[in-house]
Amino acid sequence: MITRQQQRELQINKLIIKQKQKQKQSQSSIDTTPSSELQENSLLEMLEFLQVGNKQLIEKDDQESSQDPQIKRIEDYNKSYQNDNLQNLLDDQNVSSQCLANHRIREWARGKMIDWMIEVFASNNDDYSNNDLTFFRAANLLDAYLRSSYNLNELDMYLIGVTCILIASKIEDIYQLSIKTIIQDLSHNNFSLFQIKQQEQIILETLNFDTCFPTVNDYLQYLFLQLFGQSKNQALQIIQETAVYTLKMCYHDYAIIQYQQYLLAASVLGFTILNYVELHFEQLPINFKKQLLQTQHTLLRIGQLELADYVECIQKVEELTQTFHSKYPEYLNLQRFN
Repeated sequence: MITRQQQRELQINKLIIKQKQKQKQSQSSIDTTPSSELQENSLLEMLEFLQVGNKQLIEKDDQESSQDPQIKRIEDYNKSYQNDNLQNLLDDQNVSSQCLANHRIREWARGKMIDWMIEVFASNNDDYSNNDLTFFRAANLLDAYLRSSYNLNELDMYLIGVTCILIASKIEDIYQLSIKTIIQDLSHNNFSLFQIKQQEQIILETLNFDTCFPTVNDYLQYLFLQLFGQSKNQALQIIQETAVYTLKMCYHDYAIIQYQQYLLAASVLGFTILNYVELHFEQLPINFKKQLLQTQHTLLRIGQLELADYVECIQKVEELTQTFHSKYPEYLNLQRFN
């Protein structure tokens, strides 16, 4: 019987062979550009590092039994704690897929609401929240409510979105948005205090008051912390900020949020690391470049992700980043405020 580790190694080998074949085909093509060749090299190098990392992990597991018993107990405790923490995050995972299935709401209208939320949370107005945590909380509340409700239409979206912002601000912000700001500035007096409070009650009751579930950004920050700890390295801070930006971009697209949130967060982080290596390929020290590429293996391991799912999601993220502005020319606030 093939073990899980052997199965993963076979998957990696197949993907390496497939990528090399694709690379040979692209080299024979007239339209091949240096940037695409570099991108293919980065992906191939990532897969080869995954292959090496998988073997190193097996060797490390074989050597663990020879460690000092006291150190072994500490490591076992840390491993157990991290596994329990991860399992709790996965158990509480909110499902965003098919959130429009029960409504007369176009995917475009949902994306437009996400784009408007970005404007709200990126505003320089001191009365507004500019917290990324609050934005992702509001967006996830919106999808959770839509998935659990029925027969809504696009005219309902404005009131629902405003109310989700209010609830998210109560959860995430130290100084929450005032109801006056919600009514006058965000809804422009289109809704009364009674309407907003009534919609808040409907959302809370529909969700059984379960509003503190992990958001997709929580998964992203968890994975980043596992990979890099509290490092203040400027390159890592750029990677973190870019990953959040890319995650916001993904949240406009209804098709890509059909992936599990944990897988999407891992894929966005993995793609951002690969993209950073590609853009700074010549400038990066070789050891740092290897460290960044080897994080791909660590993402798979700590996330308990299937390699094929991970690579597929990364490719979807890459496609979206390349086509976002042409595919959604009406979504302007992400580029405008970030």
